[in-house]
Amino acid sequence: MRLKISVILLTTILSLNSYALIELGMDFSYDKDVFGTNRQSKNTSRTWAGSVATYLWEYTALEINYMENSDNTVINESVSYSDLDITILGQQTEIETKSYGLGFRQSFSSRKSLIQPSLSLGYARTFKRTKTNYTVRSDISGTSFTSVNPLIKQRQDSMFGTFSLKFRLSQRLSIRGSIQTYIRAFDWNSAKDDLRYTAGFTWLL
Repeated sequence: MRLKISVILLTTILSLNSYALIELGMDFSYDKDVFGTNRQSKNTSRTWAGSVATYLWEYTALEINYMENSDNTVINESVSYSDLDITILGQQTEIETKSYGLGFRQSFSSRKSLIQPSLSLGYARTFKRTKTNYTVRSDISGTSFTSVNPLIKQRQDSMFGTFSLKFRLSQRLSIRGSIQTYIRAFDWNSAKDDLRYTAGFTWLL
């Protein structure tokens, strides 16, 4: 909560003092992957993100962003454990991720250009909740029941990086495609492990 309030106040002060241009952005992505021998399992991922960029100079802006991701994996494959006399009939895992970021955006072309690439870098705080449950059948009695793992909560400080490509539709409205990643504690190799591809629009105030 303190981070949210500080970010809002900082953006407001900069906007009032510098008469800066403000750009609002909204992005969304949806992905569904069906897998398994008989295509009986699936993974569904939804991401939406919002950003506010206050331009301090023509090509450089202070950026605040928010990302929320829901990832649901359903595995419908039977695995038997003869030593325990049980069979795992299926597994469902739900992962909810929320991330708050503060950093700088650097544009590489004028706002009047038809195509406008940009790169954003900064600090991000990520909150993750993971819930997993199993459908289990007793091989002795033949009855089935659901086994629920304890909810796992994680909080992580990291860096975010976003490369965006905007296509200007009018003086204020643009559409954009973005690739975003989160880097854990300067572990640069982790950048490729958490990539999100989104599409959306921006609006200049």
